[in-house]
Amino acid sequence: MSQKYEKLSKEIIEKVGGSNNINNVYHCQTRLRFKLIDEKKVNEEALKNMDGVATVLFSG
Repeated sequence: MSQKYEKLSKEIIEKVGGSNNINNVYHCQTRLRFKLIDEKKVNEEALKNMDGVATVLFSG
């Protein structure tokens, strides 16, 4: 993995509440989807403002 993507992935994990808050991760086309344990731990604004993150959505 390149340094760029390693740094990006670590920052995303931090902003979704850490690795202990991730129940599952999968990708669909160009999207990376997280199933989280507690969505309240997500720093949504920080994620949205990251280079490499297009948007942040929550689904029921």
